[in-house]
Order: sequence, then C-alpha cells, then structure tokens
Amino acid sequence: MNRHHLPLSRTDHLVITDLEGYAPQIARLIHMMSYVRNTTLGAVEGLTVQELDTLVNPEGNTIGMLLAHIAGLEEGYQGITFQGVRPDSTRAELRLGDAGRREIHSQPLERYVERLNEVRQQTLAGLRDRDDQWLAHEYSPWGRDTWNNHFAWFHVMEDEIRHQGQIILLKKLIRLHRSQR
Repeated sequence: MNRHHLPLSRTDHLVITDLEGYAPQIARLIHMMSYVRNTTLGAVEGLTVQELDTLVNPEGNTIGMLLAHIAGLEEGYQGITFQGVRPDSTRAELRLGDAGRREIHSQPLERYVERLNEVRQQTLAGLRDRDDQWLAHEYSPWGRDTWNNHFAWFHVMEDEIRHQGQIILLKKLIRLHRSQR
C-alpha cells in the first residue's frame, strides 16, 4: 500500500513516486502539480482583499486575477484533454487584461483557494480514469501544432509556475509600496 493519499500535503510530493489509484506516469505528474500548487498557495498565504486587488501597473493583472486565471486555465485544459472541448476564450479569467480588471476583484483569498481546490479535485478525478497511454495521445486542439496530453498538463503546470513568479513579484512590490507610505 502506497503511503500517499490525496490531497497531498506540503511534504508528500517531495518524493515523486506512485499514487494509489493512478497510473505511474500520471501519479508523477500529480506529484509535480501538487508541489507547484502548494508553493503557489504558500506565496499568497495571508493576503488581504486589498492586496489581492492591487494593480501595480494600470495595464497589468492583480494577484487575484492571476489566481483566477490559474484555476480557469486548469479547468479549460480539463475540457480539452478529458472531453475534447475547447474552452470559452471570452471568459475573463482566461483573457485577463481589461476583462479581468472589470470582473475579477473584491474576493477574499479563501474564495480563490476554494476555486483552485474545486478545479484540482475535478482534475484528479479525471486523471484517475486515465492510463499512461492517454498521456501520449497526440492531437491538434487549435488546428496547428501537434501535442499530447502529457504536454497539455505540463503546460498547465508551467503556466502556474510562471504566474506564481508574477504573484511573488507583485506581492513584494505591493508591500514595498505600502512600507514607503
């Protein structure tokens, strides 16, 4: 019996190995995604609504917008990889920018974390039903470049890592600005 149970704790994912109920390569992907998610949650821990909504650059994104985007992108890739359905790219959480600034604000951190957790639970349920051959399945979801499901979920993870870096930088800038008042 494997010692790992979902959801993974902050230390469970430090050894990338099998997870009961998941194909071996999918289990490894889940460990990596869990590590990334835990570091994202660590980066936003304790943020206030004001900090989540602060625009450092009038043309930029807020931390709250980036958290919504991380959840929205993962949900979109569930549709692409589990059902073969492209996401609605008009959704503010996928587009960000002006749409995000208009629609994504005034929510406490707990709401963003709840959404991230809900989406991740859906991802884990979908991945539980797949095998390692599914990861290798090739297709062209946008009608051009060929990729496989493994790449799709790597991209979800890569996108979260990139936005996590932005979140860390934004948090530092927000706190620096506040300390200079």
